[in-house]
Amino acid sequence: MKHAISPAVRRTYRLIKLIQEIKCSPTQTVRRLIHNLGISKAQLYKDRKALEELGFEFRYSRPLSRFVVTKDAFLPIEDLSLSERLSLVMAVRQLSAAGDYLLSFEGVNAARKLTADLPGPLRDSTQVLFDDLVLKQGFGCDRKILERLQTAIGESRRVVLDYLRPESDKPTPEELDPYHVFFKRRALYVEGFSWTEKGIRMYRVNRIKAVRFTPMHSPIREDYNFARRHKNAFSVFPGERTEKVAVRFSPKVRPYVEESLWHHSQIIRREKGGTIRFEVQVAEPREVMWWAFQWGAEAEILEPGWLREEAKREVGRMIRFYHADANEP
Repeated sequence: MKHAISPAVRRTYRLIKLIQEIKCSPTQTVRRLIHNLGISKAQLYKDRKALEELGFEFRYSRPLSRFVVTKDAFLPIEDLSLSERLSLVMAVRQLSAAGDYLLSFEGVNAARKLTADLPGPLRDSTQVLFDDLVLKQGFGCDRKILERLQTAIGESRRVVLDYLRPESDKPTPEELDPYHVFFKRRALYVEGFSWTEKGIRMYRVNRIKAVRFTPMHSPIREDYNFARRHKNAFSVFPGERTEKVAVRFSPKVRPYVEESLWHHSQIIRREKGGTIRFEVQVAEPREVMWWAFQWGAEAEILEPGWLREEAKREVGRMIRFYHADANEP
């Protein structure tokens, strides 16, 4: 039985989505904004008025061809204890270890603001601790790199990244219009239009060794939508196009699979004998295969055919590894 969502909750969710759209995709048109939110023009103006009363104001600038946030009210946190403030700061570190979250750069900024409001001596030491434990150990990146990326995003500035790819031993230049810095699966990423690769690309921030500004300014492309692009990712890899993946799970692990929401598109069907068929529509089917491998022989890749064959090859390689160990003297 599904629980009915109250009008107040729906309204709050709609207002949060509106703020996210304005801040994540400021160059979209009013028409595109209405379409992405799934509301009428009249509802948009009502929600805009409601946000103004809460201290968040925005307008569409025709000369700039983008939405501009004109007011984002600061909220005093007067009764937050010292231990609560420190706990919130270090919670960002915990997110980096737990995974399964999408944390915008504003979440990191919020934690830094919490440290900036601490008493004198504690403030300085906590800021150093934050940079070390959260940015360096948690995300593996440099604060200065993050700040330069955020400046580039705020100014719609094209940059050149010195990027160290996993298969390389030295950085290569990547020309990028950065759009967003965000958190996924224990890492921070920057996403934007790559002029080097001629398309939307993601780069792990910890692999960026330098950020150089160029004189070029380029707004976010109208056909780009962060939320739409990433909703099809099963784990990290996003994309507009999807493919159906089906996995059969044994009765032994069925309860563990059924009790969690692994992806918004998932469909779980019970079969004879107690097995279940798990289906999702995702941008990168291999991510589902890698996830299913954690269940060992309790999971079987069914579809698509090419992924099933790839799973067979991977299992074959594992058998050879263990067989080689068995033959050792």
